[in-house]
Amino acid sequence: MREQVTEQERITNMATIQQGIRNERGAVALFVVIFATLLMIIITISFVQLMIKDQRQATASDLSQSAYDSAKAGVEDAKRLLLLNQACRNGTAPPAVNCTAVATAISAGQCNTIAAYFGNPGDSETVIEQNEGDEALQQSYTCVKIVPNTPDYEAVLDLNSSNIVPLKGVSEFNSIRISWFSREDVSAVSANPAINFPTSGPNVSLPQTPEWDADMPSLLRLQLLQTGPNFKLSDFDDSQPDNKSNANTLFLYPSATGASSLDFSLDSPRRSALAAPHQVRCNNSFMSGEYACSATVNLPVPLTGNEAQRNAYLHLGALYNGARYKIELLNNNVVVEFDHVQPKVDSTGRANDMFRRVESRIEFKTDFAFPQAAVDIMGDLCKNFVVTDKDPSPTDSFGYPTTTCTP
Repeated sequence: MREQVTEQERITNMATIQQGIRNERGAVALFVVIFATLLMIIITISFVQLMIKDQRQATASDLSQSAYDSAKAGVEDAKRLLLLNQACRNGTAPPAVNCTAVATAISAGQCNTIAAYFGNPGDSETVIEQNEGDEALQQSYTCVKIVPNTPDYEAVLDLNSSNIVPLKGVSEFNSIRISWFSREDVSAVSANPAINFPTSGPNVSLPQTPEWDADMPSLLRLQLLQTGPNFKLSDFDDSQPDNKSNANTLFLYPSATGASSLDFSLDSPRRSALAAPHQVRCNNSFMSGEYACSATVNLPVPLTGNEAQRNAYLHLGALYNGARYKIELLNNNVVVEFDHVQPKVDSTGRANDMFRRVESRIEFKTDFAFPQAAVDIMGDLCKNFVVTDKDPSPTDSFGYPTTTCTP
């Protein structure tokens, strides 16, 4: 009887164990379902978060670009006001233009510079509309300031290009400081790229263009043309004592051992050439300043002798390499501001709740078409010169063959 009870217990225990196993399998399946569901929820939430993040980035990028466009619109409106101001200063403004109001709006230096003349002076911002009455994009420029007189002139010279800069200050000046070749001109992407020089000694060489490394500062050509209130063409041919001259040229050669101060009178005005350009001391890194090379050049006195009425232009050319450059007017080493030569416009644009700020330099060269060169060629040039006191006739060859140049 005892054995039968034991056997029955064994059977009962086996049934209980099997039932427990089935319960455990059901619990495992339930946990698998729960974990799978949680995993799918996590993946779904992650994708939703990525989509929301991408949408926010796209919206922010679109608003940022719209705010930038709004700021640029403020710059364009500032150009309109500067053109009117230039016409007023030249005496060519139409009678309908209120030149006093134009000058007042610019000189005030307030955020409502544009609205002060073109719109309502009380407006805090100027709305930009695609069509009249369309404000759906919520674009506007909130602040536009114009600084007509700047402490320097900044520009970029491409290789073998040139630029003419009016040297016009708010007061008298007797020298200029030219700085060139910035970090943006170097091909290296390191934080502090090294600057190379073509020559590191007293002997200056002019190598062929391929031998001038891309990380070497450009050789600058400075040509000064100046007069007093009146001039004759012959004033550009001769110099006079006491450092008086109306035309001079300097070639600034980048070097590690050059000078930092030069004088336009170092070169003969237009009579003869020097054997070598002038070396300018440059830094071998950008740790000490924005530009690698800098030199102060003293200006000669105009032939009229009146420095207060100096009317001067600087013709710059970049050889071997292009470069960014900056020019400052100095009077006994004190900076003199440029007078309406390169006004600065500071414009802030808005799109919805996004703001962008833009600072631009504006140049107007409509007063006079400055000639860049008498002859500008990329190849060879054949020239024949004949000097005689005889009145020429169509049949005269003056002893020269019809064609003397050899291709």
